[in-house]
Parts: sequence; structure tokens; C-alpha cells
Amino acid sequence: MTHNKKTFYHRPKTNQSRSLMIRWTFVTLGWVFFILGIIGILLPVMPTAPFILLAAGCWARSSRRFHFWLINHKYFGKYVRDWEENHAVPLYAKWLATIMMAISTAMLFYRLPADMTWAAWLVALVCSGVAVYLFRLPNAK
Repeated sequence: MTHNKKTFYHRPKTNQSRSLMIRWTFVTLGWVFFILGIIGILLPVMPTAPFILLAAGCWARSSRRFHFWLINHKYFGKYVRDWEENHAVPLYAKWLATIMMAISTAMLFYRLPADMTWAAWLVALVCSGVAVYLFRLPNAK
């Protein structure tokens, strides 16, 4: 007989602010980022992971309860823990992000008028920088 006991992760040390106003601001921002991350699951042009990580960062500074909930979340918990512990990102997430950025940038070149091509080049430059940054991070196990 085996027990499938779930392991819970707890981070007792958080950088919670002493100011009630700042804590409420971070709690609110955390929920905004979390909701944007959920929307990102449904919309292919909007990223999910950065918003979930921003929510985790906000809640680590404001609410132990919400942070604990997120790092133990069935779907997002592992990614948040990998980021907090090692600044690691799964290899498939790196490739997925890079491919989505490339498609979005290509669509800009196709859809923007000729006099706005500079904006597409600017987006391409930023996306290239993000891709280089992502692939320099360690791979999550």
C-alpha cells in the first residue's frame, strides 16, 4: 500500500513590506498579473509565464498565503519554484516563447504600413534580446 502524499513547499522568508499600503498594492498587482497570466493561456499572442512569475514576486512581498498557494499550485507551482530557486526555465518554454515572438514579429512586418516598419524592427530587436536572455538561463529539470 503506497501513499501519494503531496509535498507542500513553504518559503518562510519573504520580503514583506511593513507598510500596509504597499502590501495591498502588491496583493492587487499580484492578482492583476495572475489574471493576465490566465488570459495568456487563452490568447496565443499573450504570454503566461512572465505574468505568473510577476504575481509570485508581488505576493512574496505582500501575502504569504497567496504566495504559498501559488508555489503549491497544481499547474503553476513547479515553474514558480524553478524560477525562485534557480532562475530556471523549461527548455520547451524557451522554444515556445521564441517561436511565438518570431510569429508575432513576422505578423507585424506583414501587417504594418511601410512608414511604420521601424516599429516592427524595434519589436524584433526587443524580442531577439528576450530570446537571448531566455536561452542564457539554466534549463529547469
